[in-house]
Amino acid sequence: MAERVIVAIDGGPASSAAVDWMLERARTVNLTVELTTVIELGWVPAGGPQDDFHLVYERALAEAARRVDEAAPSLKKTSVMRRGAPVEELIRASAKADLLVIGTKKTGFMAGAVYGTLPLRLAAHARCPLVVVPANWTHLDGPVVVGVEDDDTSDVALDFAAREAVRLGRGLVIVHAWSIPATLGFDDGLMIPFDDLRQAHDEILARAAGRIREANPGLDVTVTLEQGPAAQTLVDASRTAELLIVGTHGRGAVAGLILGSVSHDVLLNMPCPIAVVPRAVTGAASAMQPKQ
Repeated sequence: MAERVIVAIDGGPASSAAVDWMLERARTVNLTVELTTVIELGWVPAGGPQDDFHLVYERALAEAARRVDEAAPSLKKTSVMRRGAPVEELIRASAKADLLVIGTKKTGFMAGAVYGTLPLRLAAHARCPLVVVPANWTHLDGPVVVGVEDDDTSDVALDFAAREAVRLGRGLVIVHAWSIPATLGFDDGLMIPFDDLRQAHDEILARAAGRIREANPGLDVTVTLEQGPAAQTLVDASRTAELLIVGTHGRGAVAGLILGSVSHDVLLNMPCPIAVVPRAVTGAASAMQPKQ
């Protein structure tokens, strides 16, 4: 079964980068692609046509489809124009997709106002993994980097990252950052020593790496343990990465609680394309079909 990918189109360089990223993925994975854009009802872009401005969206979709035809003429694709609130429509669409791909930069007059903040809101609620591609993205031969938390909330993201590294034939870098709590824990009235704190986090990282090595014996897995802010550690570790993968907390009714502060901050300081993986992933996203 082919992986079902939706690429959000807004007519600017950010969505062009999203299309380019999808085309690069199509080299190694069997895909069916939906190019989609969302017309926000009741909204007319500044400087745009006052009446039949939906033609702007049609042209953007047609241009994206033309680029796909030129680069991958055999790739199965559809073009869909949705109407409604962009966040709600793309979240609804993600329920039937294995991967949702969007650009990051707020560009163009067509939908820049909504597509500029879309990544953060979508990352908190998308029903499938969301890949956010910077507008200036270029293909790199770097590793896949994934962040792990103190608990099991990163397990699904970690498994996704291992599959991506295997697909790309790259190494996997598992990153864990830790910091000294503002109020240190106490055991029988004694402060926990610094070395014991570090050892506890080292064991978290070792368990995560061990599980991935056991499941993927041919995969080159390295680990990075750093003391400091998690988001900055992940950004620094991903400067030359092909893909950075983070998970969501999957709890709470507030978007920030669902996404988590680390994923939120990483999306605001993107070093490379970032995949945000919900805690529950099904379909081809959890078992991609590589090209033969």
